[in-house]
Amino acid sequence: MNSSILCSLMLTLCLITTLHFCLPTEAKAHSRHRLLGGNPDLIDQICQQTFQDKVNCMNLLRADPATKQAKNLLEFSKAVLELALKKGIQGQNFLKGLAQKNNDPAIRECANSDYDGVVRSFKSALAELKVDPETSSYDAKVASDGSNNCAEAITNAHIVNPAISSLNYQISLLSNIASLATMQKNAVNKLVVGGIVCCFLEDSTTLNAELCCASLQLVFNSAV
Repeated sequence: MNSSILCSLMLTLCLITTLHFCLPTEAKAHSRHRLLGGNPDLIDQICQQTFQDKVNCMNLLRADPATKQAKNLLEFSKAVLELALKKGIQGQNFLKGLAQKNNDPAIRECANSDYDGVVRSFKSALAELKVDPETSSYDAKVASDGSNNCAEAITNAHIVNPAISSLNYQISLLSNIASLATMQKNAVNKLVVGGIVCCFLEDSTTLNAELCCASLQLVFNSAV
């Protein structure tokens, strides 16, 4: 695809976006939810991508006030990562309590090395969110390594504990949700930056280029 065709496609997106900002307030709000993934649509959009975990995903996110109140992708991603970190810390404290009562090597592994990794990865993802959402998405996904390793250790040790199993499932689900949310945030950033570059490649002196760049900037500002 040559630069002229690519820029024409970008300009089409710009015009759609420009029309969006001319809509009445109520219609604009609905359009913005659809275009940028604002809540409550964003919860549905992200959870649709978890497939068989969709119901649990929606129940988990709708029970958290911060994710429900998020106004854009950045706020939503931050809220999901904060929820995941909180659940990870609570889960590790729970496992450490079990390890003190039951000195089983598998539970000790879960409480220490496995969930150290969970907490560390979610903290890293949260720290990277604004500056590098792509790395943030990766770190969020890596957090599930700890819960998966814990689940494997418990299975191999023939330990049957529904509370541990439920914890590992929830952490793995949150890891996936957080990765999906931050990945979508990164995609919006790349679309806007790529579109602005494309506009200038087409002809930075034309009215079309100016309108395109202005419209993309409005999308960017609304998303972050």
